[in-house]
Amino acid sequence: MRRLARAVSALLRVEIATMLQYRGEIVLWSTWGLVNPLVLYAIFKAGAMSNDNHQMAGLTVPQIAAYYFTMMIVGHVTAAWDTHEMSWYIRTGRMSAMLLRPILPMWKSMAGNLAYKICTLAFVGPMWILVAFLIRPEFNATPKQFMLGLLAVVLAGLMNYFLTYVVALVAFWTTKLDAVGEIYFGLAMFVGGRLAPLDALPGPIRVVADVLPFKYMAAFPVEMLMGRITVEAEAFRGLMVQAAWLVASLILFRCLWAVALKRYTAVSG
Repeated sequence: MRRLARAVSALLRVEIATMLQYRGEIVLWSTWGLVNPLVLYAIFKAGAMSNDNHQMAGLTVPQIAAYYFTMMIVGHVTAAWDTHEMSWYIRTGRMSAMLLRPILPMWKSMAGNLAYKICTLAFVGPMWILVAFLIRPEFNATPKQFMLGLLAVVLAGLMNYFLTYVVALVAFWTTKLDAVGEIYFGLAMFVGGRLAPLDALPGPIRVVADVLPFKYMAAFPVEMLMGRITVEAEAFRGLMVQAAWLVASLILFRCLWAVALKRYTAVSG
């Protein structure tokens, strides 16, 4: 375990140094994480203002601001993108070098994920403060709800990372993973609450959202931090569902990784 910790620490330092070589690029990536929620906030704010009660999906304008502001932060903290990179590693033969290391390639991916989030904080942190000042979000969470919300964000980040990595393993069976990745991210946007609050969706789709994991990677932690989930039983149920999905994703990874390695063939090297 100590050797693994040292290895991951070294990988993290290397990934941070690499990220800092692409400062302009990571600013562009971070900007998308700011612009998308702000555009959706503007759309829902306009919809709410056009209604007599100035509400949309049961949310007032300040609550809409809180929803998309929190989604902006949660989306950044829980981001994962291995479905976009795994097939490239395999096609170019870079996966071969990763497999020669004494630790799983997943640890390099995790280090890169953390490095991106650490390096972009210098840019997104001040922008979050500015956005909060401009749109005036309204939060009603108690200290206990807020702490449970932070736990939900941590579980959501782990869930998203491991599930994304499991989906990325499809690259061992096909040389192109773009379509699979787009389906995964499309579902995460639509039924995860990133595109619109789940209360704005038709009833049957909300039922589907309850079954799939995407809600628990986005809408659930956001609503916890907002203070919208006031029933403790509902909050703890959501946390248990997150934990169950996390364990399931780890089991899936362990099962699929062994099979995937037997299928591995680099397209070029």
